[in-house]
Amino acid sequence: MDYEFSLPFTVSNVLAVATAILAMRWPTSARVMLGATFIGASVVNSYFAFTDPQIYIGFGELTASRLYQSIILGPFSAHAQRYILLIAVCQLFIGVFTCYTGKMMKAAMIGAITFLIAIAPLGLGSAFPSTLIMASAYAILLFKKIDFNIYELVRHKVRYSRQ
Repeated sequence: MDYEFSLPFTVSNVLAVATAILAMRWPTSARVMLGATFIGASVVNSYFAFTDPQIYIGFGELTASRLYQSIILGPFSAHAQRYILLIAVCQLFIGVFTCYTGKMMKAAMIGAITFLIAIAPLGLGSAFPSTLIMASAYAILLFKKIDFNIYELVRHKVRYSRQ
């Protein structure tokens, strides 16, 4: 493993395992972690989309998938900023709506599972297998009974802590 990737790889996988465990035992905490992870990824990807979008072309060399490699080195590289911004917007929606309830939350969770499985073939570039572990955490949450909006819970706690 390349030294440049070893710390992010380790941290990503440890956090993914922790999130999967939280999803089973404390789903609210898992939702907060997963939501924050996707919102954070959106911010980071947006930053690099504007400052150095070509950095993502290196993922083409990290993947074992010839299909992914041809997409990254082909159409993606020709319009990297647009693709990265599209991904960042989707990540933002997933992150925000993971903490909601109902159909929007379910859609965000299905979107997250799809996205996380889709980027798994990037290998080291996606800190594999962390993406599959996080997809598992989302799958666990998808089948849990969740009937409250985390934003409402926080607003309620803030309101009553001021009294």
